[in-house]
Amino acid sequence: MLSSIYIKNFAIIDEIEIDFHENMSVLTGETGAGKSILIDAINVVLGNKKTNKISRNEHIDTEIICHFNVSNKNILGILKEKDLNDDKSCIFRRKINTKNTSKIYINDKPVTSSTAKLIGNLIIDIHGQHENQLILSSDEQRNRLDNFINISEKKKKIKDILIEIKNISKSLSEIALTNEEYNEKVSLLEYEVNELENEALDHDDYEKVYQDYKKLSNADILIKKINESKNLIESDNSININSLLSDVNKNLEDIRNIDENSDDLLDTNISIQEQLRNLFKILEKYENSINIDNEKLTFLNEKILSLNNLSRKYNVNEKNLINILYEKQDLLNDLKKNKENIENKNKKIEENLLNYHLIAKEISKIRIKQSLLLEKKISSELKKLGMSDCQFKISIASDKTLISNNGYDKIVFLIKTNKKSKLLPLSEIASGGELSRLSLVIQLETRSNNDCETMIFDEIDTGIGGATSEVLGNHLSKLSEKTQVLCVTHLAQIAAKSNHHYLVSKDKNISSTKLTYLDNDMKINELARMIGGIKLTDKTLQFAKELID
Repeated sequence: MLSSIYIKNFAIIDEIEIDFHENMSVLTGETGAGKSILIDAINVVLGNKKTNKISRNEHIDTEIICHFNVSNKNILGILKEKDLNDDKSCIFRRKINTKNTSKIYINDKPVTSSTAKLIGNLIIDIHGQHENQLILSSDEQRNRLDNFINISEKKKKIKDILIEIKNISKSLSEIALTNEEYNEKVSLLEYEVNELENEALDHDDYEKVYQDYKKLSNADILIKKINESKNLIESDNSININSLLSDVNKNLEDIRNIDENSDDLLDTNISIQEQLRNLFKILEKYENSINIDNEKLTFLNEKILSLNNLSRKYNVNEKNLINILYEKQDLLNDLKKNKENIENKNKKIEENLLNYHLIAKEISKIRIKQSLLLEKKISSELKKLGMSDCQFKISIASDKTLISNNGYDKIVFLIKTNKKSKLLPLSEIASGGELSRLSLVIQLETRSNNDCETMIFDEIDTGIGGATSEVLGNHLSKLSEKTQVLCVTHLAQIAAKSNHHYLVSKDKNISSTKLTYLDNDMKINELARMIGGIKLTDKTLQFAKELID
């Protein structure tokens, strides 16, 4: 509900701030005081109205702030989805600077005018002579009928079915292939898997192949280096490591004969000689292990070349070819399983579509049957509101091929306001007052908890009076039990039904609009003025009291 509004430098308003309340509130005042300007201000802040030439003083910024308390779960969900949620508080603010640059904020976050319109039209429904009323949309007309016949559970089932179909279709789009595409993909994967299975090695096997190749391809160099090392240790020449160490040994023996404490030197040299002999034996053993196998070398060379080619093909290191093999095997297995999976998914879609059509047919039957009852109720209420020649009709066009969250049906509300006219869509009604009264009756008959929480009626009393106005006032009062109602009116019979009364007047000193909340005595005086004019009499005051009572 709208809890407060602040307006600065807008049209004939200098600056006002006013709190609003639950149930029914009316705004009254003399012609030209600015009653409808408040509605214009709300439209501006919700992004529904152009901002050209709306400033009272072109040298001052214009600002409008509307504070709403929201409990509707659908609206709260949209606010959260757009990251605008601020608990149950929703504050619209629009600022227009002196250069006519405009910005809209919701809960202090900047939004586009389209976002403001989307959320604003869900929060508040404005009915006036020139407003784009919610009831004119085909979606809203369908929602009104569906609220009346209470098919929310069936519509939820349809929505769930279509969500499941959408999810299945999405998964199918990721895996589904034509037979030709499927066969080509399987054939390619089978070739690649076979190729990799023949060549790819795990990490340990790859290291062994690489080391064997390296050893075999360098066998001549290894043998040459071994022989050079053996000759350095022991050879026919007098100069070798073994001979030199023997000479060292003799010198160390001479040293020991002189110094008995030098045994460690001799022992160390003897140990070195022993290690050198062992090294010589190890070199011989290693030399004997080197087998120059040209056939094996050719095989290893071809294997490594093949691995190099595959690594370039799959753009990975040779060691990682085994991982590519595992991936290809998994893809191939998944693809073969998916063929069966695709068939199952398509079967599931067919089953869901069958269920959809069964429920959609049921919904159409219920709509057609119950629409007749709603037509009678609305036509009857319109007659009570002075529209005696009015005929209301609900057109239902069913397309059994249509797949939507709302079933087969396109709903259009038709009306003719006099005997000579034809039944026409609501959007072609010229009278704002008639359309507002029609919307009021529709709201009363089809209200639900998911509807907007504030309704504003401007000029709803155009062309009526007397007993009809009292009926209209009762309707507005009844509607206000379910939603907040704000009504701009010229009729005392309607104003008397309100829970809250605001007087819109002009401050003559500054020629600016001001709002005053009326207590009971002030309300009686205002009703008396509306009945009898500026001069209050005992009769008009008494009549005003009787209207309230």
